Amino acid sequence: MHRVSPADSREIDAKIRTKSKLGTIERQAPLDSKFRFDVDGRYVDVRVSILPLGKGQSIVCRLLDQSSNLLKLDDLEMPEDIRACLRHIIAMPQGLLLVTGPTGSGKTTTLYGLLQQLNTPERKIITAEDPIEFRVAGISQAQTNPRLPFSLALKAMLRQDPDVILVGEIRDSETAKLANQAALTGHLVLSTLHTNSAPLTLTRLVDIGADPNIMAAAMGGYMAQRLVRRLCPLCRVPQPMNEYVAKQMLKVEVPQEKIDAVSTIYEWNPNGCDSCRKGWVGRTAVFELIMPTAEVKLAVEEANLRALERAARLQNQYRTLAHDAMLCVLNGVTSIEEAVAVTGDMSFEG
Repeated sequence: MHRVSPADSREIDAKIRTKSKLGTIERQAPLDSKFRFDVDGRYVDVRVSILPLGKGQSIVCRLLDQSSNLLKLDDLEMPEDIRACLRHIIAMPQGLLLVTGPTGSGKTTTLYGLLQQLNTPERKIITAEDPIEFRVAGISQAQTNPRLPFSLALKAMLRQDPDVILVGEIRDSETAKLANQAALTGHLVLSTLHTNSAPLTLTRLVDIGADPNIMAAAMGGYMAQRLVRRLCPLCRVPQPMNEYVAKQMLKVEVPQEKIDAVSTIYEWNPNGCDSCRKGWVGRTAVFELIMPTAEVKLAVEEANLRALERAARLQNQYRTLAHDAMLCVLNGVTSIEEAVAVTGDMSFEG
C-alpha cells in the first residue's frame, strides 16, 4: 500500500517488537507473538509473525477485531443445501467434522458459526486453539503453548466431560488419532486441516498416520472452502455469456441448463465507485461438502480416493469448489477470473 523510508521501517519494527514483547536483538530466527490495542472503544488483537530475510525481514500482522459480530450457522452466507447438511451434522451426538482449506479461507468463521449454533446452557463446549481468536461467553477455551500442544490438550479435554470439542487444527498423528477416538466415544468434534479439496482430506489423514477404519467409523463430514471476492453490484461490468466461458463451466460439471439460463455474466470495474474498492466489496465463501453416506464410509475405510470422489458425486449437495465458484459467476456474485484464481484446479483451453 505504501513505501516508507528505511528509518521509518526501523521505527515500525521497534514499535511492533516492543508491543509484542519481542527482543530487538534477535534477527536470525523467526518470531511469533501477539499484542492487543483499543481503538474507538473496541479491542483488536494482533498476531505478529517476523521472518528474517536475506536483506531485512518480513513482518506480518493479522488483525482480529474482538467486537466483530460472530454469526450463527443460520446467519452465515452459504447455499441452503450446504447449511441444511451442516445442521444435520451438528445435530448428531457424535462425529468428526473437518473443515479444510488454506490460511485465510474462512474456516474459523465457519467453525465459530457452528459453535454459536451449538452454544446452549445444556451443552458443554471446550476448545483448544492456537491462538484463541475470538472469546465466546459460555464456551471453555484453552490456548495451546509449547507445554500444551493440541494432542495433550485434547487428551485433557476428554476428562472434562464435554459434549462438543473444537480442536483448532489437526497437525500430527496423535491429534488425528485422539480426535477420531473422541468422535467414537460420544463427542461431536470439530477441527480444521490444510488440504486443497474435501476428498483430499482422506489422503492427508492417511499421510499423517490416521487409521482408515477408525476414520470411517468416526466421520461426521469433510468440507473444503475458499473465499472469493464479491463484485460491486453498483459498478460491475456486464459481459455476454460466450462459448469459451460456457466450455469452462461444463468442464467443472455445471449443468448445461443452468448455463443456458444465463445470458450475462459480470466482470470487475477496475475504476470502482464510491461504494467499493476498485470494483470489489467484501468476500463470500464457496464450499465442497462430503456427507458420511455408506458409500463414502466404505471408500474411507479402504483409503480409496477415487472411490471417495465417485461416492461424493452421488450426493445431492456435493459439488467441487470450482463448480460452486462457477455458480457464483452465473449469479453475478464474482467474475470468472476470480473463480479460477481462487479454486485453481481447472485447466483452461483456448
